[in-house]
Amino acid sequence: MKKRILIFFILVSIIVIFTNAYADTLDSQKQSVESEIEEAKERIDDIDNEKNDIMEEVNKLNDTISQTESQIGDIQGKITELSETIETKQKDLEDKQRLLDERLTAVYMDNGNTYLEAFFSGGILNFMSNYDMIKQIAEYDNNLINEIKKEKNELNNSKIALENSKIEMSVKQKQLGEQKTERIAKYEALNEEQKNMQAVVEEKQAELARINEAVRRATEQAANGGYAGGDIIEGEAAAASIGGMTWPTRIEHTVNSIYAPNGRSDTSGYVGTAHKGVDIYAPEGTPIYAAKEGTVVYVNYSGYGGGWGLYVVIYHGDDENGKPIYTRYAHGSAIASGIEVGAPVTTSSIIMYAGNTGASEGAHLHFEVCIGDMYSQINPCSFLGITNERGSHD
Repeated sequence: MKKRILIFFILVSIIVIFTNAYADTLDSQKQSVESEIEEAKERIDDIDNEKNDIMEEVNKLNDTISQTESQIGDIQGKITELSETIETKQKDLEDKQRLLDERLTAVYMDNGNTYLEAFFSGGILNFMSNYDMIKQIAEYDNNLINEIKKEKNELNNSKIALENSKIEMSVKQKQLGEQKTERIAKYEALNEEQKNMQAVVEEKQAELARINEAVRRATEQAANGGYAGGDIIEGEAAAASIGGMTWPTRIEHTVNSIYAPNGRSDTSGYVGTAHKGVDIYAPEGTPIYAAKEGTVVYVNYSGYGGGWGLYVVIYHGDDENGKPIYTRYAHGSAIASGIEVGAPVTTSSIIMYAGNTGASEGAHLHFEVCIGDMYSQINPCSFLGITNERGSHD
């Protein structure tokens, strides 16, 4: 008897030692995951700062582009005005040239007399008088014509200078546009990286919640004097079967928009758009409850949230195939007190309040069930025990 008791205590001691060692391993994994989460969050913050800097540059470029466009418009206006003035001067020049030609012709043919006759008629004194008169007329008209030519040339030179300025401004405008395009492309690349880093944070926080659960169970088993064995992280979390979820609201059970991952029909309310969850009737401020007990693995407290707005993700253990089950509750107006990553919840836990945040057109609850990871949505209706149809459900 004593020998059996001794063997029992030895076995218990060995199990406790291994359980504690496993708990230490999990604690090490936890620290590693927490470090990865912190690094990802720091990178997200850095990206935010880079995006803000880029938007400041883009705003400045937009101002400069607007100024350049205005300057080009002013230059074009001056070019148009000069073109009209040059056209007027050209017409004036042609009129003056024609007038000179007509005067000389009139003098030459005056009263049917020839130009020479006009010169010699009346004797030498009259000849000198006629000569001076014709000379004065010709000089006056020529001076006038030359003055107009000079003005026209000056105007042409000014027009050429303006056209060159316009070309320079157009080149500058093109360069500014290319800089803006480059900065926007950089912003979009950073935005994509930020989304990827946010996905990493969500994935690591889900992993952290599962490790915390495993640590808790290992600690309980060590305190109870034994560890049942098996891979707690991947296989031993409380398995969830299809169904068994409760309605996440405590008001009338109404589906406004169905699960339609390949695009909703005209009977769903939003023709053509994919919908990877169900929209449940819930006026602004309606309390939203966890559909099944589990652990909060992600909370988005503000902003667009990838279209989900304020939302909560809960981990409910693994299914019969060892794949983790998650539920997502989106478009909230506020997150409930105490709801944070790592918080345990039950079907009596209020996790948030219905709202209209994110890509939403009116207050409601967008409810999703995901298997394997937080982005692999499946039809949630079977989990709630309802058909995938709009309208009221018992």
